[in-house]
Amino acid sequence: MDVDPEYIHPVQAIDTPKVRDSYDPNRNAHLKGRKRFTADLADTKEACGAGLLLHGLKLTKVRPGDDEGAFEIVIEQGGKHVVSANFLVSDTSEYPGSHSLFCYSPDADISSRLQRVIDGIAEELPRPITETIEEFISSVARAIGVSTQVESKARKHDTTDEEDEAQSGDDYDDYDDYDEFDVGSTKVEPNTLLFKLQENFVDIVATEYRPGFIRLGGDDFVLSVSLPVITLADSIPPRALMAWDRRLLSRSQHLTLLISGFRGVYPVITADGTYTSAAHMIGATLSFKVGLSQRYKPGRDQVQEAVRRHGLIIQDAEDELRLQAEKLAQQQQMYDWDIDTPMDLAPESVEEEEPEEDEGRFDRFSLSSSLESLIDQAFLKVVQLRRKYALGWAGAEVLLNEVEKSQMKPDDVLNLKKPAILEADRAEIKLARTTHLPHDPLAGLGKDEPINLPLTAFCYLIRRLALCTRYCIVCHNKLDVDFEALKPYVCDSKLCSYQYYSLNQGPSLEYEIIHNPRTVDLLVSLAYTSAAEGAMDHPFPIGMGLQVPHPSQAAPAASSTTVTGSYAQQYQYSAGGQQTTTLEPKLIEADEDGLCEFDQMDAVQMRGCIAKLIDSLPSVDDMKRHLERKVKAGKSKPKLKEINPLILPAAWSVLRWCVASCTAYIEEITSGQELIKNLDPNWRQFRLSVGAPDAEAKFKTAIEEAVNSDKHAQKFPVLYAFHGSPLKNWHSIVRHGLWYKSVAHGRAYGDGVYLAKDAQVSMGSYAQPARSTWSKSQTSPTNCVALAEVVNLPAKFVSSNPYLVVKDTHWIMCRYLLLKGLNDSDGLTIAPEPKSKHKAKKDQIPVVKLDPTHPTTVSGKSIEIPDPSYQIKHLLDARATDFVLEDPDVEDMAIFHIDSSKAAASEAIVIDGSDDEDYRVPVSAPAKAKAPIVRPKNDWKHDEKWVNSVVENLMPPPFESTRSSTAAVQRELKAMLDEQEMAPCLRELGWYMPPNLVGDNLFQWIVEMHSFDPKLPIAKDLKDKKLNSIVFEIRFPPAFPISPPFFRIITPRFLPFIQGGGGHITGGGSICMDLLTSDGWLPSYSISAVLLQIKLAISNLDPKPARLANNWNQPYSVSDSLVGFKRAAATHGWTVPAGIDRLVR
Repeated sequence: MDVDPEYIHPVQAIDTPKVRDSYDPNRNAHLKGRKRFTADLADTKEACGAGLLLHGLKLTKVRPGDDEGAFEIVIEQGGKHVVSANFLVSDTSEYPGSHSLFCYSPDADISSRLQRVIDGIAEELPRPITETIEEFISSVARAIGVSTQVESKARKHDTTDEEDEAQSGDDYDDYDDYDEFDVGSTKVEPNTLLFKLQENFVDIVATEYRPGFIRLGGDDFVLSVSLPVITLADSIPPRALMAWDRRLLSRSQHLTLLISGFRGVYPVITADGTYTSAAHMIGATLSFKVGLSQRYKPGRDQVQEAVRRHGLIIQDAEDELRLQAEKLAQQQQMYDWDIDTPMDLAPESVEEEEPEEDEGRFDRFSLSSSLESLIDQAFLKVVQLRRKYALGWAGAEVLLNEVEKSQMKPDDVLNLKKPAILEADRAEIKLARTTHLPHDPLAGLGKDEPINLPLTAFCYLIRRLALCTRYCIVCHNKLDVDFEALKPYVCDSKLCSYQYYSLNQGPSLEYEIIHNPRTVDLLVSLAYTSAAEGAMDHPFPIGMGLQVPHPSQAAPAASSTTVTGSYAQQYQYSAGGQQTTTLEPKLIEADEDGLCEFDQMDAVQMRGCIAKLIDSLPSVDDMKRHLERKVKAGKSKPKLKEINPLILPAAWSVLRWCVASCTAYIEEITSGQELIKNLDPNWRQFRLSVGAPDAEAKFKTAIEEAVNSDKHAQKFPVLYAFHGSPLKNWHSIVRHGLWYKSVAHGRAYGDGVYLAKDAQVSMGSYAQPARSTWSKSQTSPTNCVALAEVVNLPAKFVSSNPYLVVKDTHWIMCRYLLLKGLNDSDGLTIAPEPKSKHKAKKDQIPVVKLDPTHPTTVSGKSIEIPDPSYQIKHLLDARATDFVLEDPDVEDMAIFHIDSSKAAASEAIVIDGSDDEDYRVPVSAPAKAKAPIVRPKNDWKHDEKWVNSVVENLMPPPFESTRSSTAAVQRELKAMLDEQEMAPCLRELGWYMPPNLVGDNLFQWIVEMHSFDPKLPIAKDLKDKKLNSIVFEIRFPPAFPISPPFFRIITPRFLPFIQGGGGHITGGGSICMDLLTSDGWLPSYSISAVLLQIKLAISNLDPKPARLANNWNQPYSVSDSLVGFKRAAATHGWTVPAGIDRLVR
């Protein structure tokens, strides 16, 4: 007979259960995703072939299923068939840590007890296949009454020897209690939890950090660790902090780390860095948030907002009405205009609204997303590798990176890469001699000693913050570059570039436009000139998925001030201006919209395209006015792309690239006292810092060495000199510094950076004016010159007369950028000088003493240069004055004052109602049985007759489905009905799913929403119309839970927004919320949670309350709901889920 080769027929069963002591749960731990799934399935087949017998049941067959992630098993007892089960892993890329598992049986006559076991698989926590099957066999044995007096097996999930003791089978004598695979309730012994926190908090305080405890309600809590930013400035150069984000030193505040996801359990990790068995059982998953707080810990409400999984974006059609009103007002202004009266066409000034002072606030800053991603994804893995192999932070990070790239076991990678891994640790030890790195809590920690989780996480955060410019801000791998930037940046990976720019993981463009518009204007102008004049070279904005006009349309715009040669002529010249062999433009095909991929262009085409895109942008002042437009509380802030829908998305991406790719710190000087004196007032002055964060330290070290070795340098440690270059080169200079890799003006005096002692030399001869400027620029820069500080050792320069030629670039620090433009007639607002002599003396900024042997002049006239360090020093003094040490609050004091003698270490965590013998912790009192639900007499009542009449003419259910989506919908349906059944009060639940309307097709649900706050207008309208609820239809796509379901109201009809309605309901009855689109939806969202968000949206009174329409009894049609949903998505720029048209047919 034919035999299916996929089936494995085990050998003759042995008489005694095969206890798999040889099973290594970490055998495939170095793999993940599909590779791990395949390897684990192969191990299971091998175990089956070896004769796996558990609890008297025999695993007789294992084979892969027809779909990816599917497998089938058969269980027998004494040669008789017991059950067949088909398993499906929802997404093998998430296996084995966060996947969902579904199960069904093809057997026709399965018992109710076995069906309950199969249904409960969907409620189990993710675990490897082998453990899943063993637990399944154990559950089947209990369901059919087979004795379970078998020794418990070792599991991967950090189970200790005491927890591995087998439990009595008496726990399962009454199978009627084994209703569901419910985790049950978890209670934390208060004294024990506080005692363990006390130990950790004392260590944190000893490290000079501030711990905090924030209770969220019930047993859940969040831990915080913070450090005043002014203290952080002692270890990280203040100029670097200012460059990373101006907000860091803008006020007295703390850098704060929030740790959530404990689920009432503490501690959650063992001595080796893995989750404890109790944490596994309760589903604890740590999550980290990084931000700034005024107090040493944020307020409870702000913390709850920061750590919540998803939220509601409040945005509606009010913006369309505002734009219409503005247009009508402009037209009316034209009608009312008197020809004899000069007309002011300038837009009205926007009054900037000061944010309300909130001491409990928790604000994100430019590096928050990158640091959170790093800690969420890598922190615990790095800790585990450190504990296992006795490595430092750097070595463990290199090992983790190699393991994830090669998909090999850590042991194998360590053997292959051990020299490089150990070298990484040695390099960091060497780096710590010049760079202040935080305390390492894991250094010297015994193998079995517990880990102080919050302290270790915060020290890791501070370390990576201090070293952030050495690592890619997206993938977090170490950068391999010749030039270390002042600001964090990305590696050469196109994927990282795309996330950095397109997903806004770099600095906040909106913040820079509002608070530093002149710098943004300068950066865009430099990029335009560099592109239009053919000087821009790699790196271009590639890897960002830009769809741009065809190169034939991308020549520099005629509206700009330009005398550049023709677009085709640029093919005869290199970026340096030297004539080369004539090249033919690259042929590129355009799509039906006339657009093509930017990455396919050659360098000349890219330059022309960038210039064209920049020229399509509005001015920076217009952007600033738009972003500062006042909006009502709860509404989303204005977005740049809303200014003009005709502007291509690629143009906004190029704008973001112009700002985010600049790794220098540039800030316009507006204070008269801080300006360089005796300079031509037509030259604007900017502070400029280029180079790595430790460049300042290296520069100071070089000065100290000069002072110790040269007597003249003791009096005048530094020189000041100018460096001029054509404007087209400054796009590169502000990113890479004053390199001398290319020859632009000859090297008559040797190789090095050329600096002039007199500004006129640089301004007149070398700072050649631009031939092309951005027409929308406020300043329209034409010339640029830098003023640099140089170590005063001219004898060691390549040349010191007539120019300073310096080969050692770390001896040069750029301090000022001088800019001359066409539109400087608008004037620079200079702060008035203080009138009081006393005040003038008090606020007098010290002036640098210039070396008379190498004077710094302008046309022979000496200049006065304010001390560059004064501004930073003044800022730090202000922050130090503002800082007030705050005492711990009541919650934290309770932790510090807990009496440790009352803590019972043996009863750290109490788990009730557990069905998992491996995670069972003995308790003194038995678990309480579930009492029957008795709802109040005045509870909300379902009107079955009315709802049935509403859904009489409902359209047919969806016709498309898949096995995975069916399993997912089935799981959601079970969760909804269980939650509804166990709810003590339907009024508090707020929704109701009529069981009689759950039909054969699971992909169409009917749900009622009811019991709104009686004070709400919508509640009064429903009461006046004698309506019991709002009836929803929910339709599930075949890609669920990857794609969101479609929610629509059947009845009653709501007042449209255009007529004064609200509630985020479109004119067709669909819901206007981003979490129901492809942009906002996550597969982890539950339907009950989404219903709660919809109810909150309908209850929202801002900007207008939801009201019923006059024709409230006219049901919505499906076509209208789809049209309304698409219109709302297009208005807000949301992505409509694929296949939505088929879903509602």
